Amino acid sequence: MLLNTENTPLFFVDAMLGNIARKLRLLGYDTKYFPDIDDKKLIDTAIKEKIIIISKDKELILRAQKYNLQIIHITKQKQIEQFFEIINKIHLKNFKINGNVARCTKCNSLTEPIDKSNYKEKIPLGVFNFNENYWRCKSCEKIYWEGTHIKNLQVFVGKINERLQ
Repeated sequence: MLLNTENTPLFFVDAMLGNIARKLRLLGYDTKYFPDIDDKKLIDTAIKEKIIIISKDKELILRAQKYNLQIIHITKQKQIEQFFEIINKIHLKNFKINGNVARCTKCNSLTEPIDKSNYKEKIPLGVFNFNENYWRCKSCEKIYWEGTHIKNLQVFVGKINERLQ
């Protein structure tokens, strides 16, 4: 199993896999992602921070292998199959959607539950009236709720969990 020194996977997802990075963050995994980072800086960061690189870029994979970095080479096109490439490499089980452990899709910081009445001016009225649970990024203060994006992710996670059983 590929793990960092704290026995939890830390990921650095390359620019080609932004949707994978967002999903990993929503599932609570510490996931670095910068759409415009160059390979050298990505590798330097992975070396320094002992991070698992997830990439489709064959050249990046070859460079990272020279440094004996932990790598997950994504070869599939469909996202669910890409997730299984990750799962098979690091043996993750039973994914769950939980706003209390999710990370911000924008900046990767932890989120925390909030009382929606304190953020009424930052939440669209239709959303405010139909949702009870909200979370805020501790760093950039982006507000999250269980909207259609979470419902879609729940379907995605459900398909993964079915295949894991």
